[in-house]
Amino acid sequence: MLNFAIREESCVAAVGALVRDKRYGHPAIGIVLSGSFEYHADNGCATAVPGTLILGNTAESFRCVHSERGGNRRQVARFDCRFVEHIARDVGLSEPTFRTGVVPPGNLAALAFGFMQRLALDGDRDEAAYELAGLALQLDRSTLISDRVSPRNRQRVLAVVVHLESHFSEPWNLRALANLAQLSSYHFLRVFKSVVGQSPAQYILHARLRAAASHLLSSRAPVSQVALQAGFNDISHFNACFRRQFGASPMRWRA
Repeated sequence: MLNFAIREESCVAAVGALVRDKRYGHPAIGIVLSGSFEYHADNGCATAVPGTLILGNTAESFRCVHSERGGNRRQVARFDCRFVEHIARDVGLSEPTFRTGVVPPGNLAALAFGFMQRLALDGDRDEAAYELAGLALQLDRSTLISDRVSPRNRQRVLAVVVHLESHFSEPWNLRALANLAQLSSYHFLRVFKSVVGQSPAQYILHARLRAAASHLLSSRAPVSQVALQAGFNDISHFNACFRRQFGASPMRWRA
């Protein structure tokens, strides 16, 4: 059996429809690519949005409640149990299990996204698999998303998230996003951070970086063009953000 396998998965269900409890057959790491849903598992619960990292242990049960008609898409990596056990020993863990079930969009989730993008290629897959599993094993519950928001305000935030999926490259400020959610700027900022796990500005930045990282691997467009299409107007700022997030310049990432 292979140490790991990666593929894109999708799920389409009616809004509010409950997906029956399932169990992970192998250790799994997934990143949400589009859509949103409520995720409930033995190891954590949260609102999953694009950029959210989800981790599942062997035999752990989980279920989802969908927040929008379009369903969702995820990139999912599954690992052989012995592979995870080997890495857990190397990082000094007594148990080869993921200690948290959900990581909000942000630096850690974006770093995992980068590893998964490399894992899907034919190049340094082994290296990316070790880095991804090692990162996931060392995450803890302190990264979980806060869940103290009224249902109405949660839906307002998720509506903004859905809008940003196809409009992240446009110029946004806090007031414009708050108006979209029909909330005051201060209240929107607080609620958005509680639901998504980071500020609106951080969320948009990581959405742009994920899009640029994928575009660099799927096309030969000039880096400046990729940056502009993702929403970066300053190529120097783009290069600095990209290097800080993925540990390589855009050109080296593509190579």
